[in-house]
Order: sequence, then structure tokens, then C-alpha cells
Amino acid sequence: MGAARWIIVIWLGTVVVSTVLVGWIVLWHRLVVQRDAMRLQAAFDALCFPTPVGPVMGDALTVVKIAYQLDGHDPDNRTRAGPAHWDSLWYAAGPGPSYFLAICTFDARTSGMTPRWAVRCIDEARMRAALTDDVRAQMLAFGEAIEA
Repeated sequence: MGAARWIIVIWLGTVVVSTVLVGWIVLWHRLVVQRDAMRLQAAFDALCFPTPVGPVMGDALTVVKIAYQLDGHDPDNRTRAGPAHWDSLWYAAGPGPSYFLAICTFDARTSGMTPRWAVRCIDEARMRAALTDDVRAQMLAFGEAIEA
């Protein structure tokens, strides 16, 4: 009977230790992802966008949608190595009204996670086409009721 108790105690101890370890790993991963997302947002906020009312910084715009590479249905995007999975399309609306597509890319050959941005002004028709399936993003971009 004594050996059976020790086996149960050792098994329960292993379960508790492994659960705590997995919990810490999940928490660490979430904190790293959150830190990287905050860095990307700060980099976007530092960009300057040309609007009809003059140059506007990114923090004054409304980011209506962020589409990551993994959102696509192309399986080749999921198999790329390195930080390329962070490549993203940022759709933003500004005063005027003005609409922008900011393309964020990472170069796998350089060290660190420094984003490179390409900013494109887009017209309302292209913005509507890009946000076709996202009612929330349409509401943020155009501020009008969306017909069902």
C-alpha cells in the first residue's frame, strides 16, 4: 500500500509541475506577442501621412483593420520561415476624409524586428473593396450605417 501512495504522489506532483510550467510558457508567449504588437503600433503612430488637411501622424488616424499574412488562404504564406508571418496590411482612415494602406514588412536578413513601412493613399472605392467582409471596419472607416 505504501508504494501505491508514493506512485500517486509522484504522479500528482508531476502533473502539478508540468501544469505550472505550461502556464508560465503560455503567459510568457502572450507577453512577448503583446510587446511586439505594442512596438508595431508605436512604429505606425510615428509615421507621417499626407491628408487634405496637411500631414498627420499615425496616432491621429483610426486603424480600422490589420490583416496579417496568415489571414490569407494561400498555404505558402504559412510555411515561410522567419519573422515574415508578422508582415501585415494596416488600413487606416483620416481627416478629409482620407484613406491609407500601410504595408508593414520585416526583412529576414536583417537582425532585430525593425519594421519597414510602405504607405499608400487609397480612394474610398478601394477602401470599401478592401473592407467588404468586415462590417466593424466599415463602420470605423466610414462612420455610417451598413445595410445588411
